[in-house]
Amino acid sequence: MANSNQGQDVDILVTSRVEADESAPLLGYRSGSPANATRPETPQRDDWKPSPGFWWIETALWANVFLSGFDGTITASTYAAISSDFGAANNASWLTTSYLVTYTAFQPLYGRFSDLFGRRVCFFISTITFILGCFGCSVAQSMTQLDLMRAVAGFGGGGLITMATIINSDMIPFEQRGLYQAMQNVLFGFGTVLGASLGGVIVDGIGWRWCFLLQVPVSIFALIVGYHVLASSGPTTGNQLRLALGHLDLPGALLLVLALVAQLVGLSLGGNEYVWDSGLVVGALALSIVLLAAFLLVEAKTMAMPIIPLRMLRGWQPIAVQLTNVFVGMSSYAYLFMMPLYFQAVCGDSPSAAGMRLMVPSMATLVGGIIAGVMMQRGIQLRHNVRNGTALILVGNILACMMETAGNRWMELMYLIPANLGVGLTNPSVLFSSVSLFDYQEQAVATSTVYLIRSMGSIYGVTVTSAIVQNLLAARLPEALGPEATDELIEKLRKSIFALEELPPATKMAVRALYGDALKMAFIASSGCALLAFAFSWAHRTEAMQRKG
Repeated sequence: MANSNQGQDVDILVTSRVEADESAPLLGYRSGSPANATRPETPQRDDWKPSPGFWWIETALWANVFLSGFDGTITASTYAAISSDFGAANNASWLTTSYLVTYTAFQPLYGRFSDLFGRRVCFFISTITFILGCFGCSVAQSMTQLDLMRAVAGFGGGGLITMATIINSDMIPFEQRGLYQAMQNVLFGFGTVLGASLGGVIVDGIGWRWCFLLQVPVSIFALIVGYHVLASSGPTTGNQLRLALGHLDLPGALLLVLALVAQLVGLSLGGNEYVWDSGLVVGALALSIVLLAAFLLVEAKTMAMPIIPLRMLRGWQPIAVQLTNVFVGMSSYAYLFMMPLYFQAVCGDSPSAAGMRLMVPSMATLVGGIIAGVMMQRGIQLRHNVRNGTALILVGNILACMMETAGNRWMELMYLIPANLGVGLTNPSVLFSSVSLFDYQEQAVATSTVYLIRSMGSIYGVTVTSAIVQNLLAARLPEALGPEATDELIEKLRKSIFALEELPPATKMAVRALYGDALKMAFIASSGCALLAFAFSWAHRTEAMQRKG
């Protein structure tokens, strides 16, 4: 963080307003003003105990962590039905990727913003923006409006789990954090279970708009609790605000957003709406390369705080951890995105039935997160968690390739458990593997970098596998439909999975089989990403959790 002679240090206190007098205990950290910032002081392990007000802070943070898990799986289990309602199933990936693009690009800024303005301000920004985005989704009248509001929600969603992790890093000694990380994993896992199981039920029962609207009261609850328990000070003058903004890599964030959008446009349109060698597709992909190159140049040269500090990618260990991270993001999110489509398009399940079939596997993610937290608390070497977790993700993706159009439901249920268990075990372990490589003063930036790179992997996983499915459908639907094939029917089937029910039984089975073949190719691609994650996990040399700094 750049130094300056302007301004003066301010105390940022995380404390309960119930004890708002001057003797109220400081629950974790001291940070400077934007003008002359100092890093949070390292929480000491000796005789550390949660201070009064600690659990109220955790309540606010964990409410947001729960929403982060809930939002991720409720859209994964309902996106096919939502996009079909708008006649845009062939572009359904944008419902997820529009959220992930803003989530990815602006997530690291929360770590930077929180160092400059204080944790309280960033907590409010993320929570309020997420509320606005969810409410906007609930009243959207077109797929374009829905995608735009998902992007707004992504801007806020990027800070939900990031701020929870950063604030806990300030309050809890590194050696003690495994237990609280396990608790955070429980809430995140509980959110994923409810999102996966209730999403389809909500769609079939009261409509998909309630998938977003029901998140608003929980966010408001977190906002109210956070208002009363998170106390901090930030810039109070225009000069301080301008100085703080000068420390932020806003050009880098903008370039990253534009580069990712250009890539998504090229990948989603190629073979779907336009041929791959069309000027629009080639131009979008070429533009994305130029923008990514410009982004890396900005990151290398900027005097502000970079989105991705390239110094954190120097040396084989940080690179190996982040390569594992990005391929885990690609494989796990591609798997999560494609599995509900398999249930609905191949097996013929309703959205509610597809959601309920995800319930038990989603609980495996929760169990994996608990296991990871307990093992970290007991000092188990992190590399073992990562290797075991990526191995389970690989096994789960391979099993998905073996699923048939009319397979055994109980066997398929068992097939879904390894990948979900592996995700729960791997993600927190990769996070702490990266964090443990850097000093305490850099942990906020290291945390946001891990989430950013993982989210970029998620974007690529969803986009690439969706492109695989849509390209195969576009190429082979005329053959599957036979004499009934018309341009109008082909377009209708690609834009809505509900159109399958209008086909004669024999034709319907042929189209479902085609969906099965397309999804098998998508699962093969996600298995390749899982294999790369597993391979890079063997390069990890991170030992058990140890204090840094």
